[in-house]
Amino acid sequence: MTLIDKNSAIPLYNQVARDIRKDILSGKYEKSASLGTQADLVKKFDVSLITIRKALQILEKEGLVDIQQGKGTYVKRSNLVDNLENLTGISNMMAHYDIATEIQVPVLEPVDTPDWLPEDVTEALGSRCLFIRRVVIVGEKPRAVIEMYLPEKYIGSFSVEEVQRETVYRVYQNKLGVELGRGRQRIEASSAKDAVAQCLGVPEGAPILLIKRKAYSAAGELIEYMLLSYAADAYSFEVELELSKE
Repeated sequence: MTLIDKNSAIPLYNQVARDIRKDILSGKYEKSASLGTQADLVKKFDVSLITIRKALQILEKEGLVDIQQGKGTYVKRSNLVDNLENLTGISNMMAHYDIATEIQVPVLEPVDTPDWLPEDVTEALGSRCLFIRRVVIVGEKPRAVIEMYLPEKYIGSFSVEEVQRETVYRVYQNKLGVELGRGRQRIEASSAKDAVAQCLGVPEGAPILLIKRKAYSAAGELIEYMLLSYAADAYSFEVELELSKE
């Protein structure tokens, strides 16, 4: 039985929906996996049938489950959906859903600025830059690899412990006093290569979703060039736009 706090101000159906959502997004259930019948869930959470139905309706509206009358409830998707309202990352999204993550930082070192980076980026970074590779693990499964290039003047300003504990943006704000500005990112289909494939635990050439991001301070200074790689089934984007009148 999963314990629900019946004395909490949070409605029971929201608590049930929260717990099932956490299980789905943390990888406990694969796509199309059965959550059991509503009667099974009543027993599991020790709540009423109407509470279970309300919880499942919330998850169905979010696109996480498919309710099949007489058969049960099945996981519709187990990947994160980013609505692109803010430039954020998987760590913040998991924190929003109260899902624990493990952060590994296998690389944090000064390097010669790669010549394959965009020209405006190499000019802003300098001849040397700080390279950080950060791996986000959810439910013992690698979900994302973040490769960051920071300007030369910030070499020595970041530690492995800090980057494991919090995002680079928080270090910029809270430790270095850099006010964050805006960013621009490009999303494209790609394939896993070398270290990214190894960190994600997928074969080289496996499909990934690649995000290329330039982040700037409020003063307009480039503070990060980032390559964010997700396994193809781990992440998706959803936006709502106005229809063209033309």
